[in-house]
Amino acid sequence: MKVFAIADLHLSFGTDKPMDIFGAHWEGHPERIRQAWEGCVSNDDLVLIPGDISWALKIEDAREDFAFIDALPGKKVIIKGNHDYWWSSLSKVKQALPASIMPLQNTAATFGEVSIAGSRLWIDPDLKIENESAEDRKIWERELTRFGLSLDAMPKDARVRIIMTHFPPISLDGKPGRPVEIASAYCPDVWVFGHMHLGLMDYQGFNRTIGHTRFEFVSADFLEFRPKLVFDTCSL
Repeated sequence: MKVFAIADLHLSFGTDKPMDIFGAHWEGHPERIRQAWEGCVSNDDLVLIPGDISWALKIEDAREDFAFIDALPGKKVIIKGNHDYWWSSLSKVKQALPASIMPLQNTAATFGEVSIAGSRLWIDPDLKIENESAEDRKIWERELTRFGLSLDAMPKDARVRIIMTHFPPISLDGKPGRPVEIASAYCPDVWVFGHMHLGLMDYQGFNRTIGHTRFEFVSADFLEFRPKLVFDTCSL
């Protein structure tokens, strides 16, 4: 089984939110995602989508976006991003999602020898990547609790551990945030994340190995809308 990742799909089939207002590189991006995905992912593979999946405000308005993802090859695991306003309770999300899409919220998912944990996180006050407020700090602390619950849900005998978060857990120069310290006891092999977009700075610095963990920045526009291979169980 191959494990791919791509964040920040920002789909809007049920809402009027074209992404090309953020730059010409977003023109026709759903079709570009579809073509690239079908070209590299098989039905036996796993694709991680670390947040900002749909612009819909209500879950019923996101159904066309879910259908688009469902029609693509492979099993998919998703977490909530800061723009996924449609994501309400986990039970409602599970009811609305097609069978090929699994949501993570205070939980983990295991596929053979690979276990996946993660959460949205929020603006890390220590990394200084984005400006933050007092309210942001409250959300941050709450997200750390949720992150810990997900990590605890991974099987202790998992051979491969992959973490997915929406917000970056490290700075561009490799400074680790508190989530990295929390996760260190679980020895994650790979950590995928997104949230940041082209046009502000060069995000290549996010892609690095710190200790045992390989960090992969997988925002869709950074990847030119092609899912990135982050692990292959054939290497075990």
